[in-house]
Amino acid sequence: MSAPSTTPANLDDDELQSLASEWRLRAMRGDQLAHRMAQALEAEQRRRIRDTGLQTLPPAASSMYSRKRPWWKFW
Repeated sequence: MSAPSTTPANLDDDELQSLASEWRLRAMRGDQLAHRMAQALEAEQRRRIRDTGLQTLPPAASSMYSRKRPWWKFW
C-alpha cells in the first residue's frame, strides 16, 4: 500500500503559509523547482481566500429590488 501523497489541498492554512514562504525564499535564490513549488502553494492560498470570500457575500439581488420607489425619488 502506498503512502498518502501530500498536496496543497490537504494542508492546513498555517502549514500552507509556512511552506509557501520557505519555497518562495528558495526560489528567490534561483532554484527553478522551488519557483514552481512556490507558485503552486501560493495558488492554493489564493483559491482558499477566494472561496471563503465568496461564501460571506450577501446575495445582491434581494437588496437591489427590495425598494418600492426608484432611488432618485426622495418622497
